Amino acid sequence: MALIDIVCPAGHVAEVVRMVVDWPKTPPCPTCGEPTEQTFLPKATRWTVDPVVVYKAADGSFRFPGDANGLSAKQYERQGYERVELRGAADVRRFEKVMGKHEYSRAMRKVEVMQAAREASEKERRSQLRDEMRGMSAYGRDLAREAMRNNDNKPREYAKESGFTSEVYSYDRSSREAARDPQGRRRRD
Repeated sequence: MALIDIVCPAGHVAEVVRMVVDWPKTPPCPTCGEPTEQTFLPKATRWTVDPVVVYKAADGSFRFPGDANGLSAKQYERQGYERVELRGAADVRRFEKVMGKHEYSRAMRKVEVMQAAREASEKERRSQLRDEMRGMSAYGRDLAREAMRNNDNKPREYAKESGFTSEVYSYDRSSREAARDPQGRRRRD
């Protein structure tokens, strides 16, 4: 059984059920009884989702209201933020890329500051260790040098991606807890 649209010579359009065994014949018009032919009409209803709404500040930063038409959204509009509506998955993915790059650069600036502080602290500790090495035996100095060499060869960890996603468009297997390893990273299996 199939639900099809038919039209008669008088112009009456109807939606009827046609049995599979009756294919390709069409039933007579339910209005006037005339013979009909199958027609293909566009869908009368369209399913749409509400857009994802963000607000862009003059400096390029973004704000994320909890409700697109709530109090925080109205406050952002009063403050002069530009309302940006992301109406589909493609728009959301482009926005996620922009935000991912922004968040990554912000994280890298933070890493650079932490790295500079770590290097300054290491330099101070090495200076203290070298002062103490003067009073050590040859074996102690060799051990201290080896410890410094091992410290120099440690791998440094840096962020590879920010992981910024819009939950409304990204709730699939990859964003659920089962898709994450114990460290919270996305599993690749």
